[in-house]
Amino acid sequence: VSYAYRERKGAKNRFKLGESLVGQAALERKRILLTDIPAGYVKVGSGLGESRPMNIVVLPVLFEDEVKAVMELSSLDGFNSTHQAFLDQLTESIGIVLNTIEANTRTENLLEQSQSLAAELQKTNLELQEKARSNLAKDQFLAMLSHELRTPLTPVLSSVLALEHEESMSENVRESLQMIHRNVELEARLIDDLLDLTRISQGKVQLNLETVDAHKLLCNALEICQAEIGQKRLDLRVDLTAEKFHLKADRARLQQIFWNLIKNSVKFTPNGGQISIFTRDDPGDQLRIEIADTGVGIKPESLPKIFDAFEQGGRTQLGGLGLGLAISKTLAEAHKGTITAESAGQNKGAKFTLILPTCEKADDQAQPALAPRISERQTLRVLLVEDHADTNRSITKLLQLRGYDVQSASTLGSALELSAKNEFDVLISDLGLPDGSGIDLIQKLPSGRPLLTIALTGFGMEDDIRKSHDAGFQHHL
Repeated sequence: VSYAYRERKGAKNRFKLGESLVGQAALERKRILLTDIPAGYVKVGSGLGESRPMNIVVLPVLFEDEVKAVMELSSLDGFNSTHQAFLDQLTESIGIVLNTIEANTRTENLLEQSQSLAAELQKTNLELQEKARSNLAKDQFLAMLSHELRTPLTPVLSSVLALEHEESMSENVRESLQMIHRNVELEARLIDDLLDLTRISQGKVQLNLETVDAHKLLCNALEICQAEIGQKRLDLRVDLTAEKFHLKADRARLQQIFWNLIKNSVKFTPNGGQISIFTRDDPGDQLRIEIADTGVGIKPESLPKIFDAFEQGGRTQLGGLGLGLAISKTLAEAHKGTITAESAGQNKGAKFTLILPTCEKADDQAQPALAPRISERQTLRVLLVEDHADTNRSITKLLQLRGYDVQSASTLGSALELSAKNEFDVLISDLGLPDGSGIDLIQKLPSGRPLLTIALTGFGMEDDIRKSHDAGFQHHL
């Protein structure tokens, strides 16, 4: 900004430190006084005319030794000591003013940024609240969906189990029952896979770690698939040669991994094919488990994503949701292990390799005395509480066929009436009842004698299991 100064061509308004008198004054932090002005250098103009100045002074404007600006003044008279003292005080005052302006500007900017951040934070909080509400609604929907899907399966499965023990049944009817049994269990497995996927995506999978025998769990999983292996006449080769096969693992979840991998091989291997299951000791105290088959294989482009949810590697014609491998991978990693897949291509088989850290075998615990056989003891008295009529009727019949003395109720009130008049050894209760819940029931039952308590319900989310255990149920099925 200039006053009484005619702008000249090529005059600059920005200077680097040390550049020209302005930059020199800023660099040295002291005033520069020119008393000998070259002719034609600059002129001071007014309404009456213009003249060459006698003196030019260049003054750095400082605040706490920091250069805030540089002021250049010219005068038609010489600057005496009084003028220079006044100018020193003036630049000091200007420095304070400029610093105050800068501070106010920074404060305003920070306030604007703070308001902007507060608005963004509020927006983020609203989005998080909405996401939380959405997740809660999704959890509640999945819990209700699993309940509604599982509830009709229970009476079907229990009735099939009861009928399978009928000795007078023809072979054709027995085969049909076994087909129904397999498909009902498959439907239940698909429901469980969907719930497992939801738990995994939300980080809600909890592992109950204990020392387990991996070879035993492999054999258990293999036994589940044995019927289908026999039906397809598969050549099964098992070589469990690992010497270190004890793991710190969740027994049910580890067997679920084994079952998924074996079931996968059985499913995708045609009749007369071969399945091989090997275990080996790996360096670093690790157990290597390999499950290989001569099945349909995996296309090269599908191999990198074979562990993605709903991915089946182009093999959708054989059914399923494509969740087993995704669940197995996450569960393996939760056990600090790895799982990989190999295949030479389509129709060239596949091999899945699972590597898990081993641990020392747990010290043998003193084994509790075995419970006497049913025939050598009093019949267990069971209180069954279930409001779904078909499920109540079918489970009652199944338990009676197994030799249990069963009394059933369909409401909280009728269950409490039965428990007041009779003593029971086992309580099997649904969680959702018309006039209360299974949790209300277990909290109101007399606590005078030991009682085995089982929650039998279609609600299978982690929160449902936690609530039932917290209430006192020993098992959640």
